[in-house]
Amino acid sequence: MLSLSGSRSIFLLALMALVLTGCATPPAVPERLEFLNYRGQVNEHHILIQAPPSRVFHVLTDFDRFVTLTPTDRVQLRKITPGPYQVGTSIKAETIYKIKLTWDSQVVRIDKDRLLALQFQNGPFQGGYEVWELKAKGKCTRVSHTLVYNISNFFYRLVWLLKQGEKRHNTLTEVTLLNLKRECEEGLLPPFMGGPREEDSCDLLSSLPRK
Repeated sequence: MLSLSGSRSIFLLALMALVLTGCATPPAVPERLEFLNYRGQVNEHHILIQAPPSRVFHVLTDFDRFVTLTPTDRVQLRKITPGPYQVGTSIKAETIYKIKLTWDSQVVRIDKDRLLALQFQNGPFQGGYEVWELKAKGKCTRVSHTLVYNISNFFYRLVWLLKQGEKRHNTLTEVTLLNLKRECEEGLLPPFMGGPREEDSCDLLSSLPRK
């Protein structure tokens, strides 16, 4: 067990790290995301899904269907604008932890069967982006989920560091991607009926958080 002085030292080091992080120049994003016109921390996750991009895109933009794929015991999502999923659609998120965080994100770009980009309107990642990218890889679709963010608010930075925010985000994203894979691959025909053969299967790719 840590002593009181040891706990204080860790807390002071955490505060110092937060101050230094807040003063640092945000890193550049990958070239493919330069259209965001934004610099910030990048956290990426990828998965291969045995389905065409059109099918994956349909699930991602069917909000009532997509929301069932997220871990509802950790985060809850609801659409706060009526009508179909389109540019301008706003979504509210709330974490289910002791320290609850809420934020709104808005769809700012849709490239059918290829890309979805949402911008955080408030909360810890205000001004940052969540981007879904779909790319055909043979008979599969490579799905990329990228969070691009800066946490400028001191309280949010403190919570993100002390509550292992990035680790929690990684878990939420990986679970959602696995659920998305199962949802999109459900109902595939068996090989003898023209469905994918074993050699056509799509394996999970690694998660790639980047700082």
